[in-house]
Amino acid sequence: MRKLLIGCATMLVASCGGGDETKAEGNTIRMTAASPYVDQLKALDEINRGLALRRAIKDSGQQCKRVDRSAYQQDYKNMSMWVARCSDSGAWSLFIAPNGDVQVRSCDDAAQLDLPECRIAMS
Repeated sequence: MRKLLIGCATMLVASCGGGDETKAEGNTIRMTAASPYVDQLKALDEINRGLALRRAIKDSGQQCKRVDRSAYQQDYKNMSMWVARCSDSGAWSLFIAPNGDVQVRSCDDAAQLDLPECRIAMS
């Protein structure tokens, strides 16, 4: 048992970059999970993508008569962030998880919720 603990401790120290604190800053690995849902959304034309995002907005209990414009914006915390502008209710950010779950937030609330600012043309 003692040998096992010593072996684990040795592996932990070795995985820390040899104890050099200046090297620890560059040891960050960024991963993005593959998502067939996002791949399918990216493959859609503007009209069908707007319909899919409109449905997600409406399913979250929000109003959206028609999506005028939509676009992929960025990856955020292992989710794909999309932005859609509805003709009657303004702009929405949609965060799509790798498993297809969607969270919808008003772009007006992004700063208050500490979310990325929506970058979609409003005209």
